[in-house]
Amino acid sequence: MKRKKLLSFFLVLVMSLSSMTFTGCQSFSNNISNIKVKLGLKNNDFQYIEDGKISKIVVQSTRDSGFRFVVTDKNVINDIYDMLSSAKAVNSRSSLKPDYTFQLYKNDKKVYATFNYIAGLDKKDGGNFYNNSKSYVVSNRIDSDIIKNFWEIDGTRSLIDFNSVYYKMISDVVDKYIAYSKSSSIGIEVDNDINAAKFIQSTKLEDFKKKLPSGVTLVESTDDDTSKDSTLNLTTEGYDQTIYKCTATFYNKKTMEQKKYYLTGKYIKSYWNISISETKPNNF
Repeated sequence: MKRKKLLSFFLVLVMSLSSMTFTGCQSFSNNISNIKVKLGLKNNDFQYIEDGKISKIVVQSTRDSGFRFVVTDKNVINDIYDMLSSAKAVNSRSSLKPDYTFQLYKNDKKVYATFNYIAGLDKKDGGNFYNNSKSYVVSNRIDSDIIKNFWEIDGTRSLIDFNSVYYKMISDVVDKYIAYSKSSSIGIEVDNDINAAKFIQSTKLEDFKKKLPSGVTLVESTDDDTSKDSTLNLTTEGYDQTIYKCTATFYNKKTMEQKKYYLTGKYIKSYWNISISETKPNNF
């Protein structure tokens, strides 16, 4: 892969220098763009953004209706254009649930185009930025350079490595319940945890699924969990940068027994320490 990228870069450089001899600066720039398109390093599908036809871009979380931001700064819009124009067009889209929608506005009221976005790259090379017409594989720069900047601005969502604490909490409490109930037929209804929804990303959720014990599954809101003996509902009670509090409630559908645990995560020396209690702690 690295050799292919180096070869492409070398070809662009050679062809660009050759064209520079016969053309002016503007033509030279256009030639570079055309060469990149021919080599598959760029697409022209988002040219309308560079042409100034988009006045704002609205990014909305699909899981948290409160996480929405509007981009009107021309420099940021141009940065997004650079990321999208370098995306690879593909014939298929990822099967994962989108994390965000991108609405590209021509003016304050008219939507020019709408796309779904899945944070992180799909390991199966399915499009992670797509609509009904086209699909693209975009780099995670949109997530790391654009979206996470807005997360930092939105102070209520500041938390050190959500993925490390949340999924470890679930794993630990599931293991504890299996030891108690002697059953691993559990459906985890993670979509019901409203306060955690803002942090959840489909690619991370998919990775977590693969680590669950046999018989334990994540139940999406549209799935049927009647085949499971027990269900697990999670409720995030509160958090700050270094503390995460959550309750885990198991319900056994056969015995109609409910079992509740109180989970606390504390970030100490670059590591999340998880404690689980069957009684509510005083400072919970």
